[in-house]
Amino acid sequence: MNVSECLQKGEAYLIERGVPEPKANAEFLMAEMLAVGRLTAVTQGTRALTAKETHQFLDWIKWRGKRIPLAYIIGHQPFLGINIRVTRDSLVPRPETEELVIECERLVKLSKAAAPKILEIGTGTGCIAIALAQLLPSATIFATDLSKSALDLAQKNAITHHVGNRIRFVREDLFSDKQGLRGWADLMVSNPPYIPTKELDDLEPEVLKEPRMALDGGKDGLDAVRAITLMAPKLLKPGGILGMEIGSKQGPAVAKLFAAAGLQGVSVKKDAQGLERFAFGSLPA
Repeated sequence: MNVSECLQKGEAYLIERGVPEPKANAEFLMAEMLAVGRLTAVTQGTRALTAKETHQFLDWIKWRGKRIPLAYIIGHQPFLGINIRVTRDSLVPRPETEELVIECERLVKLSKAAAPKILEIGTGTGCIAIALAQLLPSATIFATDLSKSALDLAQKNAITHHVGNRIRFVREDLFSDKQGLRGWADLMVSNPPYIPTKELDDLEPEVLKEPRMALDGGKDGLDAVRAITLMAPKLLKPGGILGMEIGSKQGPAVAKLFAAAGLQGVSVKKDAQGLERFAFGSLPA
C-alpha cells in the first residue's frame, strides 16, 4: 500500500472505534513512522510503503483504536519545545502544565533569587523540573516521586536534555526533612493528583490508561494539595513561592488552604482555555 491508502484504512478503523479526530490521529502516526512532519506525510500520498512500514503503521492504529494515548504509542510528547520521553509509568505532559512552568519562571525571576533552589513534588516524566532547569540556568532542583519507574524515566529525560547534573531525583511521596533541609526552597511546584475519586471512571478512555496514582486526589480531589500546602511553610524560605496546578473548580478551596497555611498574596490564575487552573502563594518575607 501507499501512504494515502494506509491513511484511509487507518482513519476508517479509528472511526469504527469512536476515536476522536481519527484523521488527525492517523496522520500523526504516519508522520511519526516516516520521521517527517504531518504535512509532509500527507503530501507523500503516492509513496509506496514497505511491508515493515505498513505493519508498523497498522499496528499503531490498532493500539490507538484501543484508546491508548498517542504519546504512549510513539513514546514521546512535546513540552515547551523539547521532546519528553513518555511511558505508561507517568502522566502524559499537557499544554496547561507548560503554562504552570512559564508562570513559575516569571515569579522566580521576579524574586531576583541569584541561584534559586526549586523543589518539585511528583515529577513523573520530569518535564516540569527539566523545563525549569533549562529556563533558569542557575537553578538547582530537587524532584520527588513515589514511583521508581517514573524516577528512572525522569532521570533519563534529564540526561537527554543535558540537565541531569542539576536535578536531584528523590524517591519520596513529598519531601522529608530528615536531612534538616528547612526553609531552603525559593520555589515549590507541583502538578499533583487532583481529580476526586468518584469522577475518575467518567474520564476519557485515554486518561484512564494513565497511572491512577497520578490522577486520584481522594474524596474531594484535594488530598495531595492539602499535604503539599501544609508542608510548604517548613521548606520555603521567607518570600518563597508555592505554585500548583489544580482542578478547574477547586480555586476557592485551594485559595483557602493556602491562606490557612500562612501563605500570602494568594492568587488563582486561569489557563489559556479560561479555566481556573493554577494557584500561587508565597511565604511572608
